[in-house]
Amino acid sequence: MTMTSADLIHSSRHPATARQNAVLIADAEVGTASPLVESLIGKGLHVCLADTADAARRHLRERTISFAIVELVFDDGDGIGLVEAIATRYPRCRTLVHSRFCNLSNAVKAIKSGGSDVLPKPTDVEFLIGVLLNKDLRQPTFRSSFPAPGNVRQEHIRDVYRSCGANVARAARQLSMHRRTLQRLLKRTPLL
Repeated sequence: MTMTSADLIHSSRHPATARQNAVLIADAEVGTASPLVESLIGKGLHVCLADTADAARRHLRERTISFAIVELVFDDGDGIGLVEAIATRYPRCRTLVHSRFCNLSNAVKAIKSGGSDVLPKPTDVEFLIGVLLNKDLRQPTFRSSFPAPGNVRQEHIRDVYRSCGANVARAARQLSMHRRTLQRLLKRTPLL
């Protein structure tokens, strides 16, 4: 297989010998121009991008990774299986599950499968990298970057509502809430 420019990204500011750690980002939403990718490169890390589960598995076979950021849902597989594959192949790899589909059940599955941490999207880039690299998050700069629970809830409701084509009844069923409750939330909070 030929490598595309998005397969392995690194910065010329850091010589290849200094970049010993590779980060696998298995997420279709993250591209080469992402602030997350730029920040990781700025820290001297290799960045391997995969927009499918199959591409992520190919990266696992072709190179050694030290860190991974994994989405839970792919068109060709699930992220839990990918977390298991990473844990099997690289038991010391620090794997962070970063997904819009975070709930208690998925978080438990991810941790039992070998994940190190689970964070819901959206998450501040610096906080995400701090968790990934196991930094001390008690510093004041990190405390203010974690999203408020209400904001995470609103973002989740917005994502589900949009994925249902703005159909209130269908979105309410997916969110396990009453239709009228969702209608009141939509009136109260400008989600769109």
